[in-house]
Amino acid sequence: MTIQTDLRARLSDLVAGRVYPLFAPEQAASPFIVYTRLSATENNTLAANGGTGNLTNTRLQVDAYAETYTAAQDMAAQVVARLKGWSVTCVVNVQMDLFEEDTRLYRVMTDISTWHTDP
Repeated sequence: MTIQTDLRARLSDLVAGRVYPLFAPEQAASPFIVYTRLSATENNTLAANGGTGNLTNTRLQVDAYAETYTAAQDMAAQVVARLKGWSVTCVVNVQMDLFEEDTRLYRVMTDISTWHTDP
């Protein structure tokens, strides 16, 4: 299981399964969540050409979209609460409030840094 698959499973029931990688479908019902892997850096090791099960630092962006500012804020708070209970070590780097003019939806962007081992 990838870190993205694990993240999606962790957040899916918050929005009735409407969790999408990279972008939401054009007619997606709100509220929904979009996640993006911003970077992934594996710890360097010389043992066995890098070996397996190495610790990886992955930054993820999780965007909570909703029809009202309050609903987007509430969903972002639920996302952070879910992440704090995750078996993957993670830290919230930054959050930002946005408004998407084309969709008329509010968005709260949460940038997180995770530390995990790949399968």
